[in-house]
Amino acid sequence: MSKSYFTIVFTVICLFHSVSSFTPCPLLGPAFPALTLDKNSSILTSALADLTKKFDEQNSQGSGSHGDVSPNTTSFSMSLFSTNQGTASDSPFFFDYHYTAPSVKSSTSQSQHASRDSIYRIGGLTQIFTVWTSLIEEGDTIWNDPVTKYLPELASATKGAHAKQDPLRYVDWDGITVGQIASHMAGLPRSYCTDDIGKEGSSIDDELPPSNDSSTCTSTNRSQAGSLALLAQQPPVTPPGVTPVYSNVGFQILSYIIERITGQPFNDVLESRILQPLSLGKTSLHTPSRNSSRIIPTDPKSSGWFTQYGGEAPALSMYSTITDLSTAGKAILNSTLLPQTQTNRWLKPVTHTSNPANSLGYPWIIYSSGDYPNMSMVDIYTYYSSIGQYSSYIGLVPDYNVGFTVLAADSVSAPDLNAHADIIGDIILPALMKMAVKQAGARFGGQYTATAGLNSSITVSVDELPGMYVERFISNGTDFQETLASLIGLEDPDALSIRLYPTGLVSETASGGSRMAFRAILQNKNELADAGTQTCVSWMDVDKLKYQGRALDSFVFEVDGDGNAIGIEVPALELQLKKGK
Repeated sequence: MSKSYFTIVFTVICLFHSVSSFTPCPLLGPAFPALTLDKNSSILTSALADLTKKFDEQNSQGSGSHGDVSPNTTSFSMSLFSTNQGTASDSPFFFDYHYTAPSVKSSTSQSQHASRDSIYRIGGLTQIFTVWTSLIEEGDTIWNDPVTKYLPELASATKGAHAKQDPLRYVDWDGITVGQIASHMAGLPRSYCTDDIGKEGSSIDDELPPSNDSSTCTSTNRSQAGSLALLAQQPPVTPPGVTPVYSNVGFQILSYIIERITGQPFNDVLESRILQPLSLGKTSLHTPSRNSSRIIPTDPKSSGWFTQYGGEAPALSMYSTITDLSTAGKAILNSTLLPQTQTNRWLKPVTHTSNPANSLGYPWIIYSSGDYPNMSMVDIYTYYSSIGQYSSYIGLVPDYNVGFTVLAADSVSAPDLNAHADIIGDIILPALMKMAVKQAGARFGGQYTATAGLNSSITVSVDELPGMYVERFISNGTDFQETLASLIGLEDPDALSIRLYPTGLVSETASGGSRMAFRAILQNKNELADAGTQTCVSWMDVDKLKYQGRALDSFVFEVDGDGNAIGIEVPALELQLKKGK
């Protein structure tokens, strides 16, 4: 990917950039409590109108704020979805946009105009469903298991006469874990059939030697045993665990592991664990029926619509719509099919890439707004793919409980969706951040005072920086900001920053409300985070200051049924404060 999300990152940075020299060092995760997303929000409606305008301009002019596109040949459908409370979350998505290129309108393949129900090939996005299926079936406890625990024939096929294996010729199958194949960290080949330039119909140069192995890529219906025998003989690309190397082979192997565990064909497990429970009726591993609402930019063969991938189907083969993918994205964010603790582990990085803004997950490509120290980190869990004349893109932003999908087809070649994703990032993320700040101020900001005659109060405010902050803190008639400043060795109490970040720990109350735990990060406003160095280590000081075994940085908000804070508890000081009217 050339530039997508770098613009998004820059936009996020600018929104939270402070005119002062103070740079907060927040905890990783949401900077504010979860926002409410309503269709009548002026910020949201304005942003969506702007988004429509930008896409209209791009389609009419053939270019936009992020470069040239191909409106004459590229058709696409996109959606925005959310799991936040509010009316915008009632449907699979709260916004969709569709464009049908003239080439598709005149196509002889009986394609439909792009719509919410249009079916596209989604290529590599299939891998998300394969990993998801394995997590539902077994959880991530198998990720540290060697693949040979489930497929011992991989190792046995390369042993025997080869007592000492040549590491350049043979894969160290005993050294590869299930988690490594699910995260492109196994060092395996990309594929053994897909994109082979020796396949019939490919344009090859006379300088290439004649093919002398007709068995490799001629069968798409090879048995599991036959495929494993072939895969076992493939040479490695790197040792396992060294560097990310994209591999469709890994997801073929993961599907075989699922089949061994369940005793069922992978497609049946996928259907019963995900597609049927979520009612994803237009999503399938195999080619949909001819009367479906399909988008075929040229003809079924040359576009790749009918292409079969045999054993590599769990890596490449799926078809879907923006409606189904939005439903799936919401289910992942909501942890509908998995325990929340499992989802928390799934939506985390596995390794870096050579680009400092990118990390890799299972199998997420994670874009981080990492220009510390000007902002709070925002990780965007994406996956994208180009296959045949199709491209697909999905993104999840767990910190804001939102996501997007873009599915596209082009009559010439697989389209580049960077411009589409960048436009979404330019407009929607800043709008969501503005809403988060505004709602946090309205719902949590204000003065909280003791009701039992105790001279204690806390004033909570918001500004342009990540997190709410404590503007004033009086405990039993004492300026507790001075106390906290002295505890961290700060001579000037006015230079102390006390910013509050949600931890995600929430308990329901009998009255229909909840209690929400926050932690305070204490910093010197006159210094860059971490004493001027380019690191952010606030996580090392959380829960550090204690009084009678209770943390001084713990703040618990009591919230009513409408999501508005009505009180604060500071457990270490035994303070119970109520919010003023």
